[in-house]
Amino acid sequence: MEKIIYFDHAATSWPKPQSVFNSISYALRERGGNPGRSGHKLSVNAARAIYECREAVCRLFSFDSPERVIFTQNTTYALNMAVKGLCRRGDHVLISNFEHNSVLRPLYSLLAYGVEYSMFEASDENEEETIFCFKRAIKSNTKVAVVTAASNVCGKIMPIEKIAMICKTNNIKLIIDGAQAGGVYPFDFNRTGADVICLAGHKGLYGPQGTGIMICSHSCEPESIIEGGNGMMSEDRTMGNFLPEKLEAGTLNTPGICGLRAGIEYVISQTPERIFGTTLLLTDYATEGLSVIDGVRLYGTYSVKAPIILFNKIGYSPSELATYLSERGICVRSGLHCAPTAHAALGSAPEGAVRISFGHNNTKNEIDRFLSAVNRA
Repeated sequence: MEKIIYFDHAATSWPKPQSVFNSISYALRERGGNPGRSGHKLSVNAARAIYECREAVCRLFSFDSPERVIFTQNTTYALNMAVKGLCRRGDHVLISNFEHNSVLRPLYSLLAYGVEYSMFEASDENEEETIFCFKRAIKSNTKVAVVTAASNVCGKIMPIEKIAMICKTNNIKLIIDGAQAGGVYPFDFNRTGADVICLAGHKGLYGPQGTGIMICSHSCEPESIIEGGNGMMSEDRTMGNFLPEKLEAGTLNTPGICGLRAGIEYVISQTPERIFGTTLLLTDYATEGLSVIDGVRLYGTYSVKAPIILFNKIGYSPSELATYLSERGICVRSGLHCAPTAHAALGSAPEGAVRISFGHNNTKNEIDRFLSAVNRA
């Protein structure tokens, strides 16, 4: 049987580095206490491990305050915490038409509480056009903007730094969905100018599933939307005002966070620059190969993008083509990828398309096998 080809890194990275397995196993054996809840050795060791992961996040993203690194179950929880923790009745929220349902659905739910939102057009190749559309969409009551750093559908990278400058000028809080950016390409918190960045632990950071991160700048602190025990001031009715405890209700996923730290250390050792350089070459190679196959249509072929390719082939629905590839040991994802407005912008709605996404351990030989399969379909 031929080796599995994994082209679904935008969903979750695989395989994980061996160090991630080792760290999770060690945490379960030697750091089994509940962090921040007791004074015994196992609890203290667990708390130390959690803090060391906060420090690793700071090193990777050039941030200076470990206590403002909040751990969550995933990016979806982080985005919900940021959006619902910052928005108030009467606020207008500005989002791009490339956002994930992790942004769209929280905003749909907030409509019932007097929060409104609108989308700005971001599908143009020219980033100045995107900036123009963003500026034009600002209202007098725009208080929050939520923008993906890189589209999970086609990899388009947004002009985050320029958008952040506009937000600062207009006193708008900027939340960045960094699920497809963290560990995938160089991504510096301070350079982005964002108020909050939400990240996936299990994608470009190579941690296990069930781990996410929310980084809050010194100028921004969302209100808690989940309350419970946090190991301090148990007699109080509120979560208190100390970070990270204010935003981390309940027991943390210590084994997962230890695995996440190992994944982050792996990314630091490889460097995001080198990882991105490798995956860009693979993306260009696969794009060129697909472009000459009869019946293939490519979407979102932006010059600046994360390592994601979106395509269809005449005669196949997206799900049929994905199944055909899966039967040949090639893992891809089809459909709308939880981002229907992005597909509408790209022209791939209503069925969606097939997405391939690369990690830096993929090879040209794997791409050749994939291209051959698509060509024979």
